Amino acid sequence: MLASKPSDIHKRWWDSLRLMAQSQGLELPEWQSTEEEGVLARALRLEVPSSLQARAAAKVLELPFCESLDSLRVAPQFIREFPIAFARQHEIVVVLGEDDPLLMVLANLKSWYLLDIVQRLLQTPVRAAFSTSDAILQKINQAYQQQTGQVETLIDSLDHETLEAAGRLGSAEDLMDVTDRPPVIKLVNLILFDAVQAGASDIHIQPSEGHLVVRLRIDGVLFDTFNVPKDMQEEVISRVKILGKMNIAEKRLPQDGRATVQIADRMIDLRIASLPASHGERVVIRLLDKSARLYTLTELGMNSQSLSRFQESIHLEHGLVLVTGPTGSGKSTTLYAALQEINTKDRNVVTLEDPIEYQLDGISQTQVNVKKGLTFASGLRNVLRQDPDIIMIGEIRDRETAVMAIQSALTGHLVFSTLHTNDAASAITRMLDLGIEPYLLSSSLLAVMAQRLVRKVCKSCGTQIPPEESDRKLLEESPEDIPLLSQGTGCEACRKSGYRGRVGIFELLLVDDEVRDKIQHRANATDIRKSAILAGMKLLRDDGLGKIASGITTPAEVQRVTIRSSM
Repeated sequence: MLASKPSDIHKRWWDSLRLMAQSQGLELPEWQSTEEEGVLARALRLEVPSSLQARAAAKVLELPFCESLDSLRVAPQFIREFPIAFARQHEIVVVLGEDDPLLMVLANLKSWYLLDIVQRLLQTPVRAAFSTSDAILQKINQAYQQQTGQVETLIDSLDHETLEAAGRLGSAEDLMDVTDRPPVIKLVNLILFDAVQAGASDIHIQPSEGHLVVRLRIDGVLFDTFNVPKDMQEEVISRVKILGKMNIAEKRLPQDGRATVQIADRMIDLRIASLPASHGERVVIRLLDKSARLYTLTELGMNSQSLSRFQESIHLEHGLVLVTGPTGSGKSTTLYAALQEINTKDRNVVTLEDPIEYQLDGISQTQVNVKKGLTFASGLRNVLRQDPDIIMIGEIRDRETAVMAIQSALTGHLVFSTLHTNDAASAITRMLDLGIEPYLLSSSLLAVMAQRLVRKVCKSCGTQIPPEESDRKLLEESPEDIPLLSQGTGCEACRKSGYRGRVGIFELLLVDDEVRDKIQHRANATDIRKSAILAGMKLLRDDGLGKIASGITTPAEVQRVTIRSSM
């Protein structure tokens, strides 16, 4: 198979490629003896599909062609010996074949010479096969993303006397490519990588007297994850600040920074904030996965009644819809889901956000920039000149923004926004406190959705147990008899917490004639809540009880995120 001269192999490959291309209606010129090694570049120039090139190479060299690599596992020794940048550049991956012989899968003849190099480095025989570039790159990304537990190993192995200064990193460098990095850069990259793999929303780098603690917020709860030696504190903090293009010499004032990093084909936005503290600067990094999948309304966890009522509200022509809850309660996710449902080609949708968390197709999204004078209020004035049908305002923070939101809703626009209040009824009194006239609010407000996020019982370790005495008081409020509760025992999948993933609990207040009358008379939140309950509103805790009965979450979670409404 390898006895042929390179030029002979390339000629046979080109002839085979011509026949395959003809079957797909693509005419290629005949082989020219003068081109030889340039034949691969010629195929690329003529836009011959990479899959055809790989098939022709497999046929000429009498090697297997793998349609898919999904069922094959990447050899661990390949991941250890070869950095991801090398595998991507040459489009090769070594997988375990049947009975575990190693198989080097490549996408084109150009990488054929690497077979000998791979065999020598892995110190074992390796066979060859071909596949498409897309299949190989997808397999590479999947394999290197599954690396875990490297942070502790790196911390244990660091020689603090030979630590190199933190260098600069490109704004979209792949965190999985840590080979040959200076130790501090490698450590910070692996911390970020581990956080993304764990689904963390925030990373806290917190100095203490004896060491530097790295904590991850996963599903809304902070976990101590790593302890970094104290003498590495300055290097780690400086590395993160360089990543966010912050001033590493300024340690007495808070600073903000931004960066973008890459993990395989995922782009992650980092919002970095430093704050001077007694034991040194602490840093918090907010992770925003730009490639994260957007949820639809039906996936958020609303019960059927709330879902249908909310959908009716967002399909109205004009008015104001508010979503309330504390920071991190999923308000933006709900608004994005609503916008996706009502975004059609005949509607102009414009948003004002701080920050833009997800990119929505067909929607004009504007980032608020307070330092440059672009606030929600000033931005909204300009948005109204863009002839919008639907406007989404990231948050109503002041009277000026509240007034403009109300005016926009009254002048024929459908307006969405968020507020920070404990429940739905309190959102109405909050708007009145901001100086909105009752008659304007009652005329424009359509609905208020209050929400929280509760952690879901881990499916891998969930089990059924009878309620404990501490749960009885909460369960007595449930209209259903709940003989058994779901509870996670703790496993590797959920990091021993018993929970994995989150789901929303919701409280939807629809503004009917009774509620409008209460608003007109400036009724307090308790009176407004009573009227809404009589009209069919379920409180947050009631929705939580329903999810306990369904085995989705636990009483402890519902008690953690809800408050007892005063009646």
